[in-house]
Amino acid sequence: MTEFIRLFRGPFGHVSLLNVGGNLVTHAHPEIHIVIWLAGCAGTMTVDGWTIAPRPGIAIGINSFEPHSHTFARSETPGQFLAFYIDREWLNSRLGLPPASVAFEKPVIPLPRWLVDLAFLLPDRLASGEEELVSYEVVRFIDHVMAAAGATQPKKAGAKTMRRSRDFRIRKAVALMEANIGERICFDEVARSVGLSRPHFFVLFREQMGVTPNVYWNTLRLAEATRCLQSSDEPVISLACNLGFSSQGNFSRFFREHTGVPPTVYRSAASEGRPGLPTRGRAEFLR
Repeated sequence: MTEFIRLFRGPFGHVSLLNVGGNLVTHAHPEIHIVIWLAGCAGTMTVDGWTIAPRPGIAIGINSFEPHSHTFARSETPGQFLAFYIDREWLNSRLGLPPASVAFEKPVIPLPRWLVDLAFLLPDRLASGEEELVSYEVVRFIDHVMAAAGATQPKKAGAKTMRRSRDFRIRKAVALMEANIGERICFDEVARSVGLSRPHFFVLFREQMGVTPNVYWNTLRLAEATRCLQSSDEPVISLACNLGFSSQGNFSRFFREHTGVPPTVYRSAASEGRPGLPTRGRAEFLR
């Protein structure tokens, strides 16, 4: 497996360019997520029940906290992808959308040929080191993809709507998870603490949050892990212990299964160079 990651961060969130050949388990992100295949093994993605083969001419749009996974065939050239993680508040403000809006009604976004060509130019833009130009190009690209997805158009109320308010028991459960991110979670105890049986808790949580408690919990842990890897030199083994993992190996496997690269490669990409500029992790970028 060839592993590579280059990161660029900005007010919009961040974009990564990576090669990955290993499966990604079902997971979610608090950010709006856009994935574009560039080369190598494309694999198969599952997004909230949709099965999609990444291919030329499309982007894959994933809403905030929408469960998705990615599987690859064995012994094939690792896939090369552009992955955008877009801050939801930034996007709503930029597009003038209400807070409860949903970015994507469907995950498959057809792209015009000129926008596909622009996607293939972005890797060189990320490598240029010209921060203002890169930021401009990335934001412009996000604008075009969102327009192609119809996200700039008013939508009628449909099946996919974000709830403005949640059941108080689910709010309490979420607060408990967030307050105990460094502990080993027991969902039986969480369910009891909010006055629900385990089966009722899982059903209600999925209805209210769009993901299972397990996926939501792992989303919180991954967000904290990436924050620590970006902002501190804390040893990986200490970070693993602080997030409730029994060993560094278990944490590294968790991180790779959710991001496609090990934590050491992610940290290298996040820390090399000046903040905000694209940075390179281990291994070679496939041309």
